[in-house]
Amino acid sequence: MKYLISRTDAIGDTLLTTPMANKIKKDIPDAQVGMIVSSRSSDIIGMVKGIDRFWVLNPNDNFIKKLKVCFSILKEFRPDIFLYVGGSHVPAFCSFWKRIKLRGGLVSKWQTFLFLNKGIRQSRSIVSMHESDYNFNLLKPFGHNYHMDERDSLAPKFFLNEKDKEASLSNFYSQLTANGLTLNKPVIMLHPGMTGHTLNWNSRNYGRLIVRLNALYPGKFNYVVSYTPSDESYLVGMKDFLEMNKTRDLSQSVYFFDGSMEGLRNYVHVLSNVELFIGPSTGTTHLANILGINQVAIYSPIKVQSALRWGPYTKSEKLKLHIPDVVCGENFHCAGQECPYYECMAKIEVEDIVKSCQNYLDQY
Repeated sequence: MKYLISRTDAIGDTLLTTPMANKIKKDIPDAQVGMIVSSRSSDIIGMVKGIDRFWVLNPNDNFIKKLKVCFSILKEFRPDIFLYVGGSHVPAFCSFWKRIKLRGGLVSKWQTFLFLNKGIRQSRSIVSMHESDYNFNLLKPFGHNYHMDERDSLAPKFFLNEKDKEASLSNFYSQLTANGLTLNKPVIMLHPGMTGHTLNWNSRNYGRLIVRLNALYPGKFNYVVSYTPSDESYLVGMKDFLEMNKTRDLSQSVYFFDGSMEGLRNYVHVLSNVELFIGPSTGTTHLANILGINQVAIYSPIKVQSALRWGPYTKSEKLKLHIPDVVCGENFHCAGQECPYYECMAKIEVEDIVKSCQNYLDQY
């Protein structure tokens, strides 16, 4: 039996879809699972447990090119079951046109009502469960009945090639050395940026956090700030604060790491070797969770942005979640100054994050 899952949007969304493959293979051990993903996820999807084949659909391609790509995938893989979970509707259209007998997945927009014959209508904006649980429920028409007690066993997992990891770390350590950092210290990685319109913690607070941790643990850690070019705006306040509080010790302990330079696979290898990760609701937070890294995650209280739906998959002692202690009445967007809790993310104090970090760092 061949299953083809299509999820061509953000990295975090794609990662939270991959446990479907583990569920399919738990129920049907000899099943083959293929996945169509966005070019944003192409570097890492081949590292994910349960995915036998994958193909890339570039969101910047025109409609005709996407059609050709999808028809080629269907011809090559010949799936018995097609599952649309999110992103471009072109794969769903092509599965309909090619008369794939069983076409399931998420029914929401008009295209899915037309193209899917085994789809399930879900109003995910209600946020009654985690994104991964919504995804598991899409398998029900095909005889895969999901139970919450299976959840931990279906968690996404990376298979890391030790040779590739060693090469990535060697290159990374060379960058640290070239920037005046010493290598005999554990790494704390911070990722202040994100895509989309989700509420985020003030970037200056990430700078304050580094200064505070360095005062508590003088000279014991290297602080690596990861980012991509699209995150530059999130670095401004942080860099300003660090510059104002610069000491010789601190300047030799902070490195800004552009994760886009060597690609996402390289980033995963580097991330797998850090002591602690701190970041908001974004793809790198999910990467850290899959790798089993100690992490502190900062989330918005707005309903569709909440940790209830978008939080890291695995909840354990390695995860500390921080959400503003407010009663947010907004479903989709911040109400701004009309809200009595406006600037609610500021209610998460630097000291709150410091205390969570201490749970993982006091051994040093």
